[in-house]
Amino acid sequence: MLRMVAFYLLTISACASATQLERIVPNQAAMSAEWHWQTPQGKYQQLILQFSEQQLAQSKVETFRLNYSLSYPSQAISAYLSPRLRHAVNMINQYIDEPEQRVDDILKALSSQNDSPSSQLLWEAYQQYTRDAFRHLSLLPCIHPRGAQYPCVRPNYSQLFYRNRQRINDLGEFFKQQDINLALAEVQAWLLTIPQKQENNIGFSSPIDVLTDNLADSDERALLLAIVFSKIAPEHPLYMVYPASSVGSASPAWLTVDASSGIEGPTVMIDNRAHTLVSGSVELIKEMLLADVQMISDALY
Repeated sequence: MLRMVAFYLLTISACASATQLERIVPNQAAMSAEWHWQTPQGKYQQLILQFSEQQLAQSKVETFRLNYSLSYPSQAISAYLSPRLRHAVNMINQYIDEPEQRVDDILKALSSQNDSPSSQLLWEAYQQYTRDAFRHLSLLPCIHPRGAQYPCVRPNYSQLFYRNRQRINDLGEFFKQQDINLALAEVQAWLLTIPQKQENNIGFSSPIDVLTDNLADSDERALLLAIVFSKIAPEHPLYMVYPASSVGSASPAWLTVDASSGIEGPTVMIDNRAHTLVSGSVELIKEMLLADVQMISDALY
């Protein structure tokens, strides 16, 4: 726990100079994006999506916050934690009569946890604000493959899924039809028109940024497909699958659905459960499974 404290709390001076992520609101005009492609049945399709200035600004802020947090997790979490903990310390000290029990140094107080009221209140505040920080930054903590002393965070794909689902609601409605497998095939054909971006463990673009930039790596593509799939087949839970040893924005990543769903596609066994792949390289995941690479299967909803 003390290592976690040292990781999340830098010095007060470092926190004071940390970037204020919430204040970055780009001034962008509304824009549209357009795609043309051929469905598996040979039908030519055209898709036009329009984005408001507010949608573009929200997406840019989310992308910046994620990229900064994945690149500098200590600084990002400290920037959120430190001012709140300083406020908590001020409030705690107002109600502590004994001078020796007051909190003068946050790091020292956290590293010398005891049964005093001030220590207990500070730890409660620290634990609550740490949870809030991860939620605010759309992150999940993880264990670094090279040791616990290294910072390790990943995007919270489920949180990002729910946050972006309504922003691109029209995209899901475009592909919606009675035959789920046919709808999925058409979505997959459309996704092939979006060029593949080089995999980047410390960078993640929000779905609207993916659409406006017309570039996507594997986990960005999987999340985008998940949002569309949840509109055409909301009754089927989806899973983001990626190597347990990956750090930051998981690379590579696959989107899967439970094999019992009846969705057509290649099947692989992960955690003793049959998954049907709906995005990503079949050959690559089979190679990894044959090499006994441990996989994480995160439920999106």
